[in-house]
Amino acid sequence: MIMARPLRIEYPGAFYHVYSRGLERRDIYKDKKDFETFLGIVARVQKATSFICHTYCLMPNHYHVYLETTQANLSKIMQEVNGKYTQYYNRRHKRVGPLFQGRFKAKLIDKDSYSQQLCRYIHLNPVKAKLCGSPGGWKWSSYAAFLGRTKNPEFLETGWLLKQVGGRPKFEEFTMRGLADNWDPLDGRGTDLVIGSEEFIDKVKELVIARPKNSALTGLRTLQKDVRVRTIESAVAKQECSDKVRTKLRMYGLRCYTGLSLKEVGDRVGGIAPIAVSQAVRRFKNAAQVDKSIAALIKTLARECQM
Repeated sequence: MIMARPLRIEYPGAFYHVYSRGLERRDIYKDKKDFETFLGIVARVQKATSFICHTYCLMPNHYHVYLETTQANLSKIMQEVNGKYTQYYNRRHKRVGPLFQGRFKAKLIDKDSYSQQLCRYIHLNPVKAKLCGSPGGWKWSSYAAFLGRTKNPEFLETGWLLKQVGGRPKFEEFTMRGLADNWDPLDGRGTDLVIGSEEFIDKVKELVIARPKNSALTGLRTLQKDVRVRTIESAVAKQECSDKVRTKLRMYGLRCYTGLSLKEVGDRVGGIAPIAVSQAVRRFKNAAQVDKSIAALIKTLARECQM
């Protein structure tokens, strides 16, 4: 009997713990070049699909990623990442066939209840696997970027989680406390597809039951995207700031909270090149960490758009 594939629960603004293992638990990274190439592919796919990566860790034979989707497109994102990396790996190591053990696995996460715990679990993976003595000793995770020891990869967002745990000074202590925590998001608690409070799981069930089963879903997603773009641009227009800052805030909001590509964002703000949009958004995020007025604008935008 052929078993049906597990349902993918996808919607804009969803948070997922995504993980994928090598076929027969074989290594999927053989050396530094493999690790770096995988991260490069993640960065390119992120630019094309606008997801937000909050935490990651690459292990020799599997990886973990905590990501947020701005569109209902998790399957597209991961098919691109795993597919492009498999092509590279097979070409470089002169092999054929699948690299990963079936489809990627993903659990929908209640961001309000489990984000911090999941971030800690992901960063402690190499320590618990006895590959290093501390998370800072493993190069292929986002941990060093959270502590400010390395530059943030383009696709990584650290500010949201750092704020939840009290900033960088408390982040290391918070992470190390997890060594005494046996919590494992892969043990199937809650449901096989969702990790969250009973209230969150009930909301997800309602969403799945109410989901259209025909082509109207595509039109609905397009409408939701258009509504969100208008909401953000209206909220930005109300802010008291200079035109220069307002343009940066607009690019930030469109990039972080909608499914618009870098090119689409650039076109909406006056024909700015995609790479310039990416750099401007990155600098605006960094500026918010030291400039209270910019941080206040970002907070107000999120509140007014209910994000």
